[in-house]
Amino acid sequence: MPTNQEFADLANPHSWFLVADNLYEQAVRLRDVPTAGTLGLQDRDGRLLGSWPVENRAVFLLAGFALENTLKAFLVYQNPHFVANGRLARSLRSHKLVRLSESVQEIPWPSRGHPVIREFERGLESWARYPCALSASESEWEQDLPDSLWREYKRLMQAYGKRLRVLLSRGWSGPHDSGGTWEIRGQFLGAP
Repeated sequence: MPTNQEFADLANPHSWFLVADNLYEQAVRLRDVPTAGTLGLQDRDGRLLGSWPVENRAVFLLAGFALENTLKAFLVYQNPHFVANGRLARSLRSHKLVRLSESVQEIPWPSRGHPVIREFERGLESWARYPCALSASESEWEQDLPDSLWREYKRLMQAYGKRLRVLLSRGWSGPHDSGGTWEIRGQFLGAP
């Protein structure tokens, strides 16, 4: 079992950043692969209500969790006590992307990113992760991931990646004598 210091080292903002990047890269690869097929939703009369690529749900889920981990990297960076005493703070246990983003100080693109974040939160709370939400009033049918939302998502993640690289290169002082500085080379979150 890790000590409090080892836990803080496991949960440092760079670790959140790396997990976010891994999820992001998998979402991008899956989205860029030619479609393996199409799913369609029809009503009882046979009318087509919607259709989307079979990998749509997986892309949306991976992309949404990449966004969540990125936001948590920012939060841990600015609030080291969120990973103190061998446990994550309650505010890090949320999947509410809008609330997480509003808690980040000096987040890149606060206004422009809000609609993207809101759309991914809607999916994570309902159709992307589960077949339904907690109630009928909160549930939605699966939705296609439009190219316009995907482009804005990738731009947002690049902006977040650039900002996190700068912050991590400055260093982070965590609880229990944890922390460090990170020199990041290569492309992360789509940011060169």
